[in-house]
Amino acid sequence: MTAQTIQEVRLTAFKSFRDEALPLAPLTVLIGRNSSGKSNALDGLEVLSRLARGEDIVEALESRRSESGPVRGGLAGCVPHGSDHFTLGCTVRREEPGERYLVDLDVTVQVEPEVRIVSERITGPTHRGRKTVLETTEPSGPGNVLATVHNGKPGPNPRMTFRASRLLASQVPGRLVGETEGEQDTLWCVETVLSALTGVFHLDPVPHLMRQYVPARDVHLRRTAENLSAAVGDLQRRESGLFQRLVELLRGLTDHHIERLAVTRSELGDVMLALDEGRFGLTPAREMSDGMLRFLAVATSLLTGGSGLDLGSRLLEQTERSLMLVIEELENGLHPSQASEVLQLVRQASAENSTQVLITTHSPALLTALDSADHEGVVVCTRDRETGTSRLDRLTQLEGYPAAMAAGTLGDVVTQGRLERRDRGDRDYTEFDRLLGIG
Repeated sequence: MTAQTIQEVRLTAFKSFRDEALPLAPLTVLIGRNSSGKSNALDGLEVLSRLARGEDIVEALESRRSESGPVRGGLAGCVPHGSDHFTLGCTVRREEPGERYLVDLDVTVQVEPEVRIVSERITGPTHRGRKTVLETTEPSGPGNVLATVHNGKPGPNPRMTFRASRLLASQVPGRLVGETEGEQDTLWCVETVLSALTGVFHLDPVPHLMRQYVPARDVHLRRTAENLSAAVGDLQRRESGLFQRLVELLRGLTDHHIERLAVTRSELGDVMLALDEGRFGLTPAREMSDGMLRFLAVATSLLTGGSGLDLGSRLLEQTERSLMLVIEELENGLHPSQASEVLQLVRQASAENSTQVLITTHSPALLTALDSADHEGVVVCTRDRETGTSRLDRLTQLEGYPAAMAAGTLGDVVTQGRLERRDRGDRDYTEFDRLLGIG
């Protein structure tokens, strides 16, 4: 068994970021004021994930035909102010029995006057040590770019021509057959990166879309969760244990009795969720609250993992694709007590399914529910008022963190707007307060 996890996303020159990195843990909680750059950081991960799927850059980032729609701001919005290109990167950790490896991808995309890859490099382990296995060299005619490809033979690596309108890494599996040990190393590194990036799933539940009948065969949960009823129906058929766990979670969410979670069918065979509330009858999805539908979508995605989600075309059937679930403002539509229930489910999924989870939140209740071990995955996003650039810092590395935690929970620190200084009363923690959005 192998497992790929994204260790960090490099926001080298992207939107409001310059030379910043988003560290990623099994559970990463991204916090910060509104307009600090949290969504921009998530967009960086989203752009890498879309490019890894192998579409033309314009189609991947600006198409309105796909369910995901264009990336926020489109291509032009990805470029830092005053520039004509953006640069992103990531480090992927791959674990095999007794071994752990790191593979790096860095890519620069020019937006004007022509959309194209101008620089791309992948570095990773080979039988001859850590090497750059793929690196662009120069343009090669209209729409093409030359790149060297590691083959492990003596002398310079051969150069190959690639389309400049797509991520080069996504083209490598169709160009190399692994004839040499070096080519096999290159394929291994490329597949490691693509597997991790194509396993990123941004869940953005839209409750009003979940209130309709949907085809029963539409079982892989989509980004908006509009086909939630079909996904839950499939879970009921295939994984009765997980389905019962979903029902128990739902029962713990409500004050009233829930007899069962039913999947009703229309005359045309389409399906819709319904709650059987005993003597009160069936409550169909069209009458459920936004919070309950959102909870069901999040819980279903966490319980089913990658097998239950619409991750697009599977480029790498031979490699088990990892999963990173991204949820903005996890607490939306939920009572504070429900948010902490979802957080517990997030922890369990991360441990049991090897699923990375990246969330943003403004909820003091959810922050309070984080334990000290979770704090290692809390990242604070701030924006410099003078330059307009965004920063990313681990919470535990901020000056003032120890004293703040001595004063109470993270939720308390945020809601009370004060820090207990104790024996360090001469220290000024105004900056720490500002970073956390206190006061």
